[in-house]
Amino acid sequence: MGRAMPPNDFSRGYTSLRAWMRESQVHLWIFVLAVCFVVQTLAEVLGWAFGLDVENNLLRLFALHPLHAWQLGEVWTLVTYGFLHYGFMHLLLNALMLYFAGHMLKTFWLDAQVSRLFVLGMAAGGIAYVLASLWSPGWPPLVGASGGVLALLLAATRLSPSMPVYVFGILRLPLWGVSLLLLAVSVSGLQGPNAGGNFAHLGGALAGWALAKSPTWLFPEIRWISKRRKKNKGGHLQVVAADGLDLDTILDKIGRVGYDGLTAKEKAFLARYGKK
Repeated sequence: MGRAMPPNDFSRGYTSLRAWMRESQVHLWIFVLAVCFVVQTLAEVLGWAFGLDVENNLLRLFALHPLHAWQLGEVWTLVTYGFLHYGFMHLLLNALMLYFAGHMLKTFWLDAQVSRLFVLGMAAGGIAYVLASLWSPGWPPLVGASGGVLALLLAATRLSPSMPVYVFGILRLPLWGVSLLLLAVSVSGLQGPNAGGNFAHLGGALAGWALAKSPTWLFPEIRWISKRRKKNKGGHLQVVAADGLDLDTILDKIGRVGYDGLTAKEKAFLARYGKK
């Protein structure tokens, strides 16, 4: 009789990775950033081995350059710069921040909304960098996803400023305190060697703060989906109406008293809404 071969460690790991990416678009973005970094590193290593200037070519094609060296024909670099990183620690910090900020914002927003704000935050950060480079044309090319990460963090902060965050798993701080600290670091670095990167941080943060309470303004198809659900007798929104719960009302309450001030029923609603 035949006997099935037991799955090896590689197949189990692959299956686990696919399941992890399907859980959230935040996980998928982290995977994409990691893959891009691996490709970037391998290309640079091969370039060094064969005497090719791969690193500068990658920066020329995908990084974002100051305004005097940037052309509208390279508009894609307003986003592609976020998929390159200066070293593993740069990637790791952005990936960790993306994970935590993205999941905090998913408490209030749809998965697709979080994903799109991440991309918009990178674009907003890139625009801030390009405009600010009018006064400092000698900046190095911009890389890194920090603008998108700061957009998610500031959006979550505006919605729930008192949400507790445990720094290093020990120090308990309100979310507004963490955001204020990161913004202060960025502002203090506007005259330093990474001034362009700090302008990108602030540009992404501004986009997240501005859109925090109006996600459907950026994602009009969500309104259409909501109308379809209202017509569906078994739809989630009809149950919400029966329970007297409303998303906008809950978000306003979060802005006043923080996430911890919600009732168990309101927290359960946000958890269900975030899975849609």
